[in-house]
Amino acid sequence: MILFEMHENAYLLKRFGKQLQIFRKQLMLSREDLGRKTGLTAKDIEDIEAGTGDPTLTIISLIAEALNLSPSELLHVKSGRDSEYHAYRFQLFQILNNMSKKELKEAIQSLNT
Repeated sequence: MILFEMHENAYLLKRFGKQLQIFRKQLMLSREDLGRKTGLTAKDIEDIEAGTGDPTLTIISLIAEALNLSPSELLHVKSGRDSEYHAYRFQLFQILNNMSKKELKEAIQSLNT
């Protein structure tokens, strides 16, 4: 039973780390940027994202606040279609971020017609 619980804990930490990475990248934040906002080091963020860090509730709250999320939003580990949605959303953010103001304006106008 203890071995199963350890395995489950490792799985949850990895899933949480992936979720954190998705939210961080959606906001175009580097690990260093997030570290400055939370008081953590870039290495701390890297460890949490890799699933090898074990963040306390206080750290989870600090990270959530830095990402403009509630702790429950950050802790909600998505799967299946939710993950696909967030991957699509991240790709869309990357595309929009690389567009000029003129291109963005034209894209918005074409969506409104």
